[in-house]
Amino acid sequence: MKTIKTLVALMCIVFFTNFTQAQSKDKNILKVSYSGGCISDFMVGMLKKQIQDPVQYSKILKKMGDYKMHTTYYQNLKTKESIFVLDSISEVENMSTAGYTYYVSRNKDGNINGKENFMGKTIDYKGNTTSIQWTVTNEQKEVNGYRCKKAHLKNNPEVYAWFAPEIPVNGGPSVFFGLQGLVIESNGIFESFNAQTISYATADEFQKKLDDVTKKINTDKAIALEEVFAKKENFQRMIQNAK
Repeated sequence: MKTIKTLVALMCIVFFTNFTQAQSKDKNILKVSYSGGCISDFMVGMLKKQIQDPVQYSKILKKMGDYKMHTTYYQNLKTKESIFVLDSISEVENMSTAGYTYYVSRNKDGNINGKENFMGKTIDYKGNTTSIQWTVTNEQKEVNGYRCKKAHLKNNPEVYAWFAPEIPVNGGPSVFFGLQGLVIESNGIFESFNAQTISYATADEFQKKLDDVTKKINTDKAIALEEVFAKKENFQRMIQNAK
């Protein structure tokens, strides 16, 4: 009987050790679920200028709010590699958006490869995080329980992010890279994102996602990330100047 008890105890110790190691390994991969949509400061501002009827304005704003992009951001906390994936879209009848991001991958050197839809066309792009420059402001607020700081893109102040320094992860939705904390809330030209859940994924899940994303981005036909920024800014100016 003593021998059996000893074996059971040893088995429990082995199980507990393996379980603890698995948890430790899993905590190397951060997993953040975001909910995004086509409501942004710029789009709301344009909507207000174009629609004077408050009832009609409210109806369209509600439809815009009902359009949701469900996405996930993964980051390997050791290697700094990351991937951003569009999981699904909750579409709204008779409504389309300027575009959305399918995938973004970043390697340990900060090189970025991505694929997105913009104005009905699929674009593959590549670049580096060094081309994404931020100005961190003194503004602070609480977002989803995290004390966040605000930063805006140097080349386009209408693009900004609220990031949490207490989560030292320099990433977030799409190409919101380079800040000293996880991006909890973002505001782009044509879309915005908000973090819903923060958890951990396994190394296997991360690798499978990374392999899948790598296959789906055509790096041979990729344009520069700066060119993607320019396309969006040109379209932004065209909308602003439209009568």
